[in-house]
Amino acid sequence: MARANRDGATRTHATAGEKKSSKDGAAAHNRKAAGEKKVSDLGTRGRVREDGTTRYPTANSDSIGENDIRFVDGISFSLGECISIENSTTGKAITLSRDALPILDQLLNWTNPTALVRQALKASEPASAIDRVAETLRRLLEINALTCRWRDLSGDRLPPPGPGWRSAMRFLLETRTTKDTVYAVPAEFNAALAEKAVFTRQASAFLEYVDVPFRPLCPPVTSGANARSFPSIMLDRRTARRFADRPITEGQLSALLFYGWGMTTSVPNPLGDVFVRKTSPSGGSLHPVEVYPIVLNVQGVPRGSYHYSVRRHGLEQLSSADPRHWIIRACGDQEWVVESAVVFLCTAFLPRTAWKYDFSRVARAVMAETGFTGQSALLTATWLGLGGFTTAALRDEMFEELLGLDPVRQPALIVIGAGSLEPNLVSHARPRKETVEPVEGS
Repeated sequence: MARANRDGATRTHATAGEKKSSKDGAAAHNRKAAGEKKVSDLGTRGRVREDGTTRYPTANSDSIGENDIRFVDGISFSLGECISIENSTTGKAITLSRDALPILDQLLNWTNPTALVRQALKASEPASAIDRVAETLRRLLEINALTCRWRDLSGDRLPPPGPGWRSAMRFLLETRTTKDTVYAVPAEFNAALAEKAVFTRQASAFLEYVDVPFRPLCPPVTSGANARSFPSIMLDRRTARRFADRPITEGQLSALLFYGWGMTTSVPNPLGDVFVRKTSPSGGSLHPVEVYPIVLNVQGVPRGSYHYSVRRHGLEQLSSADPRHWIIRACGDQEWVVESAVVFLCTAFLPRTAWKYDFSRVARAVMAETGFTGQSALLTATWLGLGGFTTAALRDEMFEELLGLDPVRQPALIVIGAGSLEPNLVSHARPRKETVEPVEGS
């Protein structure tokens, strides 16, 4: 979208949100990148009152109003003696006087019509100003130049995913069930599995690298950064992309692994081996998610690449090479990742699940389980006073080559990371070094 300046020049207006190019805008961005405290940010998270109860956030009707309006996508402006406005979607155009410029300026972002009226009431001639608002809105509606926020809230504005999602949509549609889908009767399914197990043993509940150096971990810490309620931990979880140089402790690493992916108990499996119990659910209690800690800055634990042994609660060392030399590229060139203390690559050992569930739809559950376990780890990081993040911007092939993974048996799915936070910042969401200007509000 193009936005006309008052001097007659035309500049591009991004439909996702107007870019700020003034010195004030740049200063505000720098303050945001540095994590400066902003009053508007403080009302969006739950806070524990002095009496121990928690104040929960609610939607702010002033900032998200279903009756707010703004320009639709694809509107262009030309500013001369008058303002020419064209809707490229419909091909319709109108011309307005330059007196309408302040109104048009507000409509570049969501605004409530009553706000336009309130502003008009402050004019020296309020009656004429209100008529100008009404006439401007009427003319814009003639060319379908305005949209209401309820359309965004309902999702009607956006089409289904396009060609870039072709492979993903093929998977989702091919594994879609119908109202007539027949599921196996549990007794018959279990009997078939028992018969199968006579000829082909079920995969072990554990995956281990038995011929590499093993390092047992100390017991996980059992107390967080401070005595907080579970709701406050849930509400305080935020993505961090900026970390301190201070290492995390081995006890904290142990806690992240144990509460995120560790075995809390086990029960006998009638078909052999055991059923593992963890802090998150898993289809068939199979827990196919495997974790590879990439240690960057953990006190007492050498830098390197490891596999987490669930059975032994320890680290199996796959490589002693310093991962700082390659982790940025492996994580999609995100430079801030190297500041974290540990990066957990999450894979799925597919044979464990496929032995029992030999149909494609189960892949949905397998991928969902990386989210279940990852959230447990991220909440643990918050409880420990650490920052956490997740990203799927990976170069799978790099991880496969460096860790010896077979993508057909054990695909790389997602990364979870954690590290110490800098003490005097309210927000750690923005990286220390921005390689591209973020969209306003991100």
